[in-house]
Amino acid sequence: MYGNKPVVLFLSLLIGGLQAHAQTASFSSPNGVKEECRILPRIPGGQYSKGDAKKEQEYCALDFYDTTKIALCPKTWSTSPGTIVDDISASNMSQQQYEAQPSCGGSKSDTSLVKFKQTMNQAGTSGTFSPSSLLYYHLSRYFDATVDIPVAVYRSMDKDAHFARVSRKAFTGHMGKSSMNRAGWQWLYKAEQHPASYRPTRELFTPDNKQIYGVLVGGGGVRYGAEVNGIRSKWGDAQNNDFQNTPAFLALRSQQPLKQAIQEGLQLGEKNSLVAKAMGGGASDFQMAVWMKELTEITILDYIFSQQDRIGNIDYKWIIYAVDHNGIVSSQKVASKVARSAMNRIPLPAVDGTPNLIQKTQLSDNDAGGRNYVNYTKRTQMLQKIRHIHLNTYRQLIALNHDLQSHGELFLYVQANFNLDNRQLSQMLTYTNEAAGILQATCKAGRLRFDLYSPEELLKGSTQEVTADCERP
Repeated sequence: MYGNKPVVLFLSLLIGGLQAHAQTASFSSPNGVKEECRILPRIPGGQYSKGDAKKEQEYCALDFYDTTKIALCPKTWSTSPGTIVDDISASNMSQQQYEAQPSCGGSKSDTSLVKFKQTMNQAGTSGTFSPSSLLYYHLSRYFDATVDIPVAVYRSMDKDAHFARVSRKAFTGHMGKSSMNRAGWQWLYKAEQHPASYRPTRELFTPDNKQIYGVLVGGGGVRYGAEVNGIRSKWGDAQNNDFQNTPAFLALRSQQPLKQAIQEGLQLGEKNSLVAKAMGGGASDFQMAVWMKELTEITILDYIFSQQDRIGNIDYKWIIYAVDHNGIVSSQKVASKVARSAMNRIPLPAVDGTPNLIQKTQLSDNDAGGRNYVNYTKRTQMLQKIRHIHLNTYRQLIALNHDLQSHGELFLYVQANFNLDNRQLSQMLTYTNEAAGILQATCKAGRLRFDLYSPEELLKGSTQEVTADCERP
């Protein structure tokens, strides 16, 4: 530690409005190991918000060794191991006292600031790859996605310090509630004492084997029910096919113009009683159109990154949109966790204009991609069924594929920033090429409609279907 504060090295160089180099904050553990938090450079062409930059800076200002403000607790719920970074400034406890509590890491807490997630892919574990969260964050900004994908930054930590404060506690007294979570902690407990026991070692440890590394990532939201996640009849192909029989995905599959496709999707989807119950009486055209755009983005990203664990991990937050008399669109979060079937009980804040309350999709769990996982989007042919898309989404996919295949600036960006090995990078290129080819073929066959828009565009009246050159959109 340097005066109990991180040393922040601002190495960013602006070229054409883009951050060309990483911003790095350095910390020193009690063992004298130099740790690093790294804000990755902006992806060329990416659309980042002021909120993105603010969160990146906040995450990289977190000092794990600040004994009055920060505590680390093992995440023992769900399937994968991880570390919860808690704010203890109002607890009246020291770091040591807080971390000694039996409740530290036993459940989700309002004091949690962020998760520190490392890779974990060994026998009996659920499959977690830390670069995946970084890939989803930056590529979603490249696509200017409507779906909300949380900010993620790189973080390393002294393996011995993590072992003493987190892994040993998880292993000896607070083992996970699921078998996969327990297996993950068992592997981490062993690996932090003997790095060579984890293979491939480079996916969990820094080159000197003195630190583990992963991401600091936030997120949050309420888990969708059958209205978006589907009925989840069985793990694997079955639940991914169920996902494609939800109202919004059925609307995406319809060849009809947008308004008729929405009605067709609702009628077909609500034939399933579980879906109908979760829908709670249907959905507005605005809600359906937003869902449709979000689902195209999810499907494309999941295909490119070979995501194996999407269904059941799609969340939402209630958002209210409005347009004032000057045509200015505003939006604000509504603090409610009620299900769609009870949305009429949500108290609406006063807004300037007609309120439009919708569920806005959150992808908070993006750590099972980027590696040689089972690509369920590909296996169940989701992209082949899409008949509606936003023109910019299509255009960005075609441009991304052209750049990756020709080893352009996007290729160099991905190669330099995500610690992918040659096989993983090659897989991303292959799946991007396949995704672009599938949608281009649909376009050339005259079966792809460019009629989806962002919420802001929809409320401003942008609903007209447009045409585009399939090869050079």
